[in-house]
Amino acid sequence: MRWINQWITVPAFNFLDGFHMSYGIVILLLTLLLKLVLSPMTYKSYVSMAKMRVLKPQLDEIKAKVGEDNQMLMQQEQMKLYKQVGVNPLGGCLPLVLQMPFTIAFFYFFPNLFELRGQSFLFMKDMSTYDTLFTFAPIFGSFNHISLMCILMTLTTLLTTWYNNATSGATGQMKYMGYIMPLIFFFVLNSFPAGLNYYYFLSALFTFLTQLVIRTMVNDDKILAKLEENKKNPKVEKKSSFQSKMEEMMRAQQQAQQNKNK
Repeated sequence: MRWINQWITVPAFNFLDGFHMSYGIVILLLTLLLKLVLSPMTYKSYVSMAKMRVLKPQLDEIKAKVGEDNQMLMQQEQMKLYKQVGVNPLGGCLPLVLQMPFTIAFFYFFPNLFELRGQSFLFMKDMSTYDTLFTFAPIFGSFNHISLMCILMTLTTLLTTWYNNATSGATGQMKYMGYIMPLIFFFVLNSFPAGLNYYYFLSALFTFLTQLVIRTMVNDDKILAKLEENKKNPKVEKKSSFQSKMEEMMRAQQQAQQNKNK
């Protein structure tokens, strides 16, 4: 991720730093700038989640009809429905994929940012090291304190995860995985610089607020009507080699499952 910091993050940070503002404000503006750049993709992601949400009753019908015992056939029927209505079930993941390189790049950027040394902001006395809400006797090795900014980051991420699950209708393992990861990152990032956790907090907060705004712009009834129209007038699309291989593999697995049950 070095090229991101070298050609994007550092020039943007230096530009904002030229206005001689508090580094807390600089990080806030830097985060906001990134969110604005990714906002078109975020909107498309939310629309994809809305499509999955309005399709949930039909997906539940398929599950009830086929039965959860035959996972392969159920997946085939669900993929068939996605194809009929023109929905990409992975469409909601695109902004996360695009943002991940920046998340990783900033993970290395802030701990090595000399300008943050000795700089305070709000309750953070030194943004180049962790802030301490309270300390205690060491447990699990060197774990002997709780960072307030890390707590705020974790709670905001959990809130965003809850809202994503509520709006997308996520179920099963994916639903609970979103709650487990922020808790894991809490223990990982608790001893990292407050500036880094501050960025992650702002990123999660802006994501949540952006989704609230987009929610007011998306009409579920119109989306469902459009999907039903696509189902009645399906577009003939040429299958990619990947789709063909996936369908062939699913058919082979289904045949193997049927032979096993005989």
